[in-house]
Formats: sequence, structure tokens, C-alpha cells
Amino acid sequence: MSSVHLEEQHVRGLLSHDVHNAAFLSMLAKYRGLLSSVYGPCGASILVQNAAGQETLVSSSSEIVKQLSFAHPCVKYINAIISAQNTSCSLNGLYAGLLCVRLLEETLKCEEDIPHAVVNSVSEYIVTQLLNHLGKSPVQVVMDLDIGDMSQVISFVKTILKAKSTLGLTPSVIDSLSISIVKAFLKSVPNEYSSEGFGHVSVITRDDSSSLESRVFDGVLYREPDLCPERIAKLKSQRNLKLLLFTVALTFIEEENVSVHWSGHGTKEENFVNTVLPCLKMAMKGRGIHILANQKPVDPVIKYELQRSGWMVLERLGSSVTEAVERISFCQPVTTLMHLSQQLATITLGNLTSVDHVVCNGKSYILLDHCEGSVSSLLLPSASPSVVSILKETVESCLAALRMVVVDGKVVAGGGCLEAWASSYLSDHLSGTATLPPGATPHHLNKVGSAFVQVLMEIALLPSGGLTTKLDWSVDSVFHHLWHTPPNIVRETGKTDNSSSIPKHCVCGLVQWEAVKYRHSGKLQPVELKINPVQFLQGRQKKSKICKLTGADCSNADSEGSYTSRSGGGLRGRCMEEDSLEGSQTTSEEEVDSLEKVISHQEGEIDSLEGKLDSFDDDEDSLEGLLDRVVESNSRMEDPTYEARLEGHVSEALYDSFPAKFNAVRLALESFSQLLHIGHCVFDQ
Repeated sequence: MSSVHLEEQHVRGLLSHDVHNAAFLSMLAKYRGLLSSVYGPCGASILVQNAAGQETLVSSSSEIVKQLSFAHPCVKYINAIISAQNTSCSLNGLYAGLLCVRLLEETLKCEEDIPHAVVNSVSEYIVTQLLNHLGKSPVQVVMDLDIGDMSQVISFVKTILKAKSTLGLTPSVIDSLSISIVKAFLKSVPNEYSSEGFGHVSVITRDDSSSLESRVFDGVLYREPDLCPERIAKLKSQRNLKLLLFTVALTFIEEENVSVHWSGHGTKEENFVNTVLPCLKMAMKGRGIHILANQKPVDPVIKYELQRSGWMVLERLGSSVTEAVERISFCQPVTTLMHLSQQLATITLGNLTSVDHVVCNGKSYILLDHCEGSVSSLLLPSASPSVVSILKETVESCLAALRMVVVDGKVVAGGGCLEAWASSYLSDHLSGTATLPPGATPHHLNKVGSAFVQVLMEIALLPSGGLTTKLDWSVDSVFHHLWHTPPNIVRETGKTDNSSSIPKHCVCGLVQWEAVKYRHSGKLQPVELKINPVQFLQGRQKKSKICKLTGADCSNADSEGSYTSRSGGGLRGRCMEEDSLEGSQTTSEEEVDSLEKVISHQEGEIDSLEGKLDSFDDDEDSLEGLLDRVVESNSRMEDPTYEARLEGHVSEALYDSFPAKFNAVRLALESFSQLLHIGHCVFDQ
């Protein structure tokens, strides 16, 4: 961000910038504000003016990276993260960059009173715990998507489209476009297994403003203003049409044809035409070619002469349509004009089964198709010229997400519920852990953990417009999803004066209030932007005492990713398996039934408990306290809330691709860990 003044510190001709400098933190805040301003359905556009004075509206991460130039190496690194996520998944690039820069901001603030090495150690511990648990597809936020259920698939596509309010699409247009996207995707899926994987969807923008409908076609749709219907009528009678494809311009351009020498009298352009045109005519006659297609321009003289001889010439296809033509016809494109005659004699030609003339809103199109091509075309609804590129990019993101869903089959809660769950998980897990990273104290773990909790909760609230006040939002005690707080909630008890005022479902729509309240006896709790110190200390003491009581190794339990739910989810694994009051293994579930039943019906066991209590070194423990802890432990084992899972599809729910979101989280957290090791950013002068 060259607009932010950096305090210069010259060292041997290099400009060194300390990451703890106030100017650096100010720059990160401005950069984060730039990213968050276009994030989610409440995001806006950015008007960018380049050095030439041209204005461009930007509202996506790919356009930000493309249109804006950044000077600071740290920002460039984060932009590389965004580009990597967009390239691999076509989704969540902005999310990855925003999460990375926000975590960097907060953890650098922690270094004001915590040593840098300790912050690194604690951060790496938290990152490992979160990624390990999220990688197990937790049932509270991850579910399977039935690709055969169109209502689920369409809801999934709608979530991506609605995330860009700058598109200005009405609800009816979004409904129609979502259905068309799914249709186009299904038409591109091969009937049989193909080594090339999925087919291709050619996304085409309208050049008119009269239609808000989207249409789907089998094959490749190409806009041809100078279309001759009579020529197409002759080709329609053919059953096997041969196509020759070029990806190099068939016109003389000094820069591109510098290595090709065109000799003869006249200008270079005339020599080019006199050399290329005979080669083309000879090849097209000799090999029975019907159509010549080119990604780039064709010289007007060459085009005129070929069309006059009865051949069809399609030029300026663009990269997307050219890729679709290559996929549907199985051809090998000509990429260079060197040794043109030899190439035309040996190049693999494409095959088409039909060519048709299509008219949409008075505009002429050519439709090229092959019965086994697995290619479809999606004609987008008309949109403002300023958002046409964004609309096309968003639709391509929907198609990429559908491909991932078919392969992986998993979706994750959207609308901020995933981040709310992750924030609650870290708060509970760090409060319940009995071990600490090397060199860290409980204060260090609490402060750095609170930074993670705060960042995740803030990002959870961004899709709904950001944090107005924490009292406006709640998290349920069962699934830990995000909820709009009812106006008359009594926060001390989690109850309300009027139960009808509670929303029927969480923000993402996948958790119903009936399931939280009546099936799991859950309640709403206010969102927390940091770990509660009292809860943190009590959780650690409780975990330490339970491990000491059972003789279990708490560090092993933590390494296995044990999760203590805020609503009472219990310790799992070895600690609970070895939790026996008599010090012997239990062979029957009846022997470890309710402690109240044991006390009332088996007085002999109480004597053994008293004898066991005397052997503990902790004199403050009493039989009553010991029994209370065992009762609590048993109740956690039987508590169904830990196993609570998303019950299934809900109409108009907000989904997100789990593979794409997990990759974005992993990329952001791992890159943040690397950036946290940086002490200085050096500019080579």
C-alpha cells in the first residue's frame, strides 16, 4: 500500500521495515478494510483508477489482485495466497486473505506483553488443533449433499450467487439462473467415465439488454453477427463435419510473425495472404474440411476467399469458446505458423455431428455440437456492463463448486455458522486442555487463544453486515451455530419471555430451534469475542483434577483432539475408559450406571470409595466432591449434545463447499504461521 507512509530505516542501501512498527499495523488495517469492504452479500464495489486514468469497478478478490498494485512484500504474499486459492478452487480467495491478515493483526498485538517465541508456539498449537478437528468433518457443521436432490443442489448454487450483492440480481433472476447453472453442469457430465474428467461449460454473456432469462444449449454457442443462414442450411445436411482450429492469428502481425519470413513482391501483408491462403485452400480441399475456426482474428481477405469457396470461417472465438470447441470436437489446434503446409497435412482435425442456427432476442448464434462432446453452453441474463465480468466469474465459481461436490459430496454450513462453531470450539477446547505448549503459561494460552476466537467470530458476522453489538447475536449451546438474538431474551438464563420470538433456524438455516430446545435441551448464549478468563481457569482445573483422579495422561487426551462442549460434551478416549472408582476395569454397563443408584443400593462401594479417597495426596478433596466429579463425568458421557449432527437439507439453507472452505482455512492458517515468523520486511532499492 504505497499510500501509507512507512518510517524508513536505511541499512546498507536497503529499506528495512519492522513488522511491529505502528505504520505496518496501520497498513495491515487499511488492507484488511479493503478486503472486508467487498466481502459477503453486504459488500460493496471499489472504484479503481489506474495510471492511465481509466476507472474500473472491482468487487472480487481476483479483480483486486489484478487491478491494484501493492508495494509491501507482506501484502504481496497475502495476495499470492488469494490467487492460489482462486486458482485451485475458484472459491473463497477473499476469505483466505481476510482470515490471514486479520490473524496477523491480532497476534502481533499479543506480542506487546508476550515474547515472540511464545506467541509462535501457542499459535502453531492452536492452528494444529483446529485443522486436525476440522479435517475430521465435524458433524455439527459438515453434512453430505445429495447430488441427485435438485432442491439441495440449487440451494447450494444460490448461496454462491447471493454472496455478491453487487450483481444486482433480483430473486426471480437468481432462481432462474441457479436452475440454468445446474442444467448446464448436468449436460456437461459425461455419460460414461472419461479420463479427462468433467466436460466443459461455455459461459457466454449477452450483448443485449432486453432479456433477463438465462438459457442452456447442448454444444458450443457462438455469436456470429455476419451469419449466413444459407451456408448453415447446406452444412445441416452433413452428418460428419470436419473442423480445423487455430489459436494463432491468421493475419500479419509484426510481433507475432517475426520468426516467419514471407518473401515476394509487395507489402508484408500481401505476401502473408499470398502464402497462407493457398496452403489453407489445398488442405481444406484435400482433407474435406468444412469449418475453419480461430481463437484470434483472420485476415479479411483470407476470410472472404474461403467463404466465397463455400467454407465457414469463425474468428475471434476467445479463450473460453476455443477451449469448448477443442473439447467438443476432440481436435488438435494449430498454435504456430512455422511449417504451415506440413502442419495442415498432419494435424488432428475435429469432428462435429451438427451445426445449427439459433436466434435469441433477435441475435444470431451458431451452435456447434457433437453427440459425445460433453459440452454445454450457458447464455447469461443481461446485466450492467460494469458487472458482466463479475457475473461470469461468479457463475464459473458455481460450476467449480458443483464439480467439487460431485467428487467429495460434502458441504459446510455457510453464512458465518462455520466460523461461529470454530470460535466456540477453540474457546471450549483451550479452556478444557490440561497441557500447555512449550514455554507458555495459562495467561499466554488464554490471550493468544482469545485473539483467534475474536477473529473467527468477527468473520462470522461479516456476511450479515459485521458486528453492530455483540448483544445482537447468539450462539446455541448444542451446534454452536450463529443466531439472531431475540429482542426479549433473558441472557442470564438463556430463556425468553415469548418463545415465539426466537428465530426458527440459525443463520445458515441448517439448525432448527426445535432441535436445539426440545431434542437436546439447549439454549442460546451471547457471542464471545474472547475466552472467558473464569471459564478458562475453571476448565483447566476441572480437566487437571479429572485426569489426576483417573490416573490418565491428559496430554494424550489433548493430542487426540478431545472436545469439551460448552453445553456439557464430555471427555473422550482413554480418560473416560479408565475412569473407575474401584481402580479395576468394568465389564458390564450396569456396574457403571447412575452414581445415585450405586450409592443407594451398594453401600459397600461407598466404603471402598472412602478408602480410595484416603490414598490421594490432595487433602482438600472430600468424598462429596469426588462423587460430584464422577456424577458430572458420567453425565457428560451420556450427554447426546456432543453427538448432535445436522439432520439434513433445509429449504433455502446457506451451504458452502467443504473442500474449498477447508482448503482456504488451511492455506490461511499455514500462511499466517509463516508470516508470524517474519521480523522485518526488506525492500531492495
